[in-house]
Amino acid sequence: MSPRSLAEPLRGEVTVVTGAGRGIGRAVAEAAVEAGGTVVGLDLPGPDLDGLAADLHVHVQGVDIGDHDAVGAAFGSIASEIGPVGVLVNCAGVICDNRPAEEVTEDDLDRLWRVNLKGTFFCAQAAVTHGMIERRHGHIVNFASQAALVALPHQGAYTASKGAVMALTRSLAIDWAHYGITVNAIAPTFIWTPMSTPMLQIDEVRAASERRIPLGRLGQPSDVAGVAVFLASDAAGFITGQTIPVDGGWTAGEPGLAL
Repeated sequence: MSPRSLAEPLRGEVTVVTGAGRGIGRAVAEAAVEAGGTVVGLDLPGPDLDGLAADLHVHVQGVDIGDHDAVGAAFGSIASEIGPVGVLVNCAGVICDNRPAEEVTEDDLDRLWRVNLKGTFFCAQAAVTHGMIERRHGHIVNFASQAALVALPHQGAYTASKGAVMALTRSLAIDWAHYGITVNAIAPTFIWTPMSTPMLQIDEVRAASERRIPLGRLGQPSDVAGVAVFLASDAAGFITGQTIPVDGGWTAGEPGLAL
């Protein structure tokens, strides 16, 4: 293992983080800066993205990742102005309101599919064509969810979109392995982020989740960011096509059985 892998594992790598304006994406961007990466944060234009640029002094681009042409233009600009893309962490994602499956709307499905799956796919395609294939080297980290591993009630549309991200991760890992590109995914449990806070502030939901997680607490964005940096580095260079739960033990089993 090279010294870079141990000290600053992303040193010199143009590292694109989507959804970087807040939540897990913001934490990953911060961790990538600490790991030596040349970080480019992608998110919708607005104060979150402006704050990221001001606080971390990183490159930012406002882009809707569900827009294929806009994604291609953004990555082309990154490659020409900053350098070939070496790392992509696909943090951007959305969730819908809790609904029984029979009440899920087409709008719910379209929005989740557009961002969670199509956006992930478009960014991965753009990353490999704007640096990774030419370099015969690169690391892509996608974000699935524990909901893709163990079903959660009233989240059929979200679960389907994140299950698709897991399947896509395996497929891309196989397609791009001969280019020296690894593709992995992370499946987080409930993490305190702006997106999840309204749900987790409900006492019953928070208490039930904490009881179900063997480590006894909800996750923080920093719990996920370190795993993302590891998978984005050469330290994980022989891992590909995998989905790593970061869930406090949720998917390992039920902690409350009185046996």
